[in-house]
Amino acid sequence: MRPIIPQRKRQQGSYLLEALIAVLLFSFGVLGLVSVLANSVRATNDARYRSEAANLAGGMVADMWTTKAAQLDAQFGTGGPKLAAWQLKAATLLPHADTLPPQVDLTQPGLSNQSRTVVVTIFWQLPGATEVRQYVLTAQIGRNT
Repeated sequence: MRPIIPQRKRQQGSYLLEALIAVLLFSFGVLGLVSVLANSVRATNDARYRSEAANLAGGMVADMWTTKAAQLDAQFGTGGPKLAAWQLKAATLLPHADTLPPQVDLTQPGLSNQSRTVVVTIFWQLPGATEVRQYVLTAQIGRNT
């Protein structure tokens, strides 16, 4: 004859299994929250760098407006002192802007003979990202009449 096993002995360890499943579910929830937080930080940094690039480009165009038209090429052309200063400023504010310096295109014709179209392009690359981001600002410098 088989011995009778009490009900309590058969369920031994079921509480431990339930506790392990609860810990597993809680861990997945925490990992999901950490992922949401990481994406939030990444989006915040991207917005911050984009606004820094917009401010840099706007400041560069404002500096061009205060420069005499005859001096634009010398100051903001390749190797110009004001362009170099803006490139250094961008390198301190934007990631990888030292290897991808801001560019200024002064060769575009303006709306009139006394003006020119200037295209300022600011580049940056987020840490850990492979794609290069850019901000492009186009402005008219000089008289438009």
